[in-house]
Amino acid sequence: MAARPLVSIILPVYNGEATLGATLDSLLAQTFTDYELVVGIDGTTDGSQAIVEGYDDPRIRLIVHPENLGLAENVNALLAALHPESLYVAMAEQDDVYVPERLALQVAVMEAEPEVGLVSGIAAFKSQGGSVLFPGILVKGEVFPQGEALFQYLYEHQLKVVNTCMLLRRSVHEGYGLRFKATYGNFNVDWNYVLRFSLVSKVYGIPKVLVTMDRGLTNDSVTRDKASQHEASRQLLKDFRAEFPELVSAGLYRKALKQHRKIELGHHSRGSIIVRGLYYSLRYMDMYFLRYLFKRVRYFLSYNE
Repeated sequence: MAARPLVSIILPVYNGEATLGATLDSLLAQTFTDYELVVGIDGTTDGSQAIVEGYDDPRIRLIVHPENLGLAENVNALLAALHPESLYVAMAEQDDVYVPERLALQVAVMEAEPEVGLVSGIAAFKSQGGSVLFPGILVKGEVFPQGEALFQYLYEHQLKVVNTCMLLRRSVHEGYGLRFKATYGNFNVDWNYVLRFSLVSKVYGIPKVLVTMDRGLTNDSVTRDKASQHEASRQLLKDFRAEFPELVSAGLYRKALKQHRKIELGHHSRGSIIVRGLYYSLRYMDMYFLRYLFKRVRYFLSYNE
């Protein structure tokens, strides 16, 4: 077996040919070079495997699953296949591009702060509407709360730790027996994981852009199925309320569900936005829904002119 790499990058792939090349190029261009890159082709039906095989780089290892395992089990299979002595695990996704300093910045944090088990950063989120920076807490120069406070923050506001550029301390992941779970199919795999991780180790957010996330129409990202995604998120809120009653009060559950409804509202049709906006404004007594409704109505009217 090759000498121990300090970092193992895992890249699960499913039908990613449209964007995979740019992702691989950005990972292979990292200024920090002491890593292996383990790619898992998960029952893909496009040319993703051929794209990976076209790279002549000894750091790349390719694992092919003939049948589709799903995101969570593909990730778990990659984790089980890593070099046994690497210390850190870097998550990557097939439709994202990483800044060259990503690994160098994250490894520096891990080496300097041994109590940190997970390091993430800021993402530049590209869509048809332009580009925004995420999450706001890091963009504003603030830091993540820790422990139970972080768990409650992430429960209410959904995943504010950028999953696509997480770096994990492997001893924490393995020492606490953590796994990526397919409880909600391919949805909320990372949210489920990070909620549990927040209760066992410190989470650090680097206030710099580490990744550009492309969720345009050129890829087959599962996150484009918004109806199923929202249903899965509502179920996660219910499940974690039942599993962690000492951390998720009735009031926190209500606030989290309201926050989810705010996220969900913009993905409905025109008529549904109006009906739901009125209903939610009465149910939650929150002017946000009315303000959003008026904003959308003005947009609909101007769009038809």
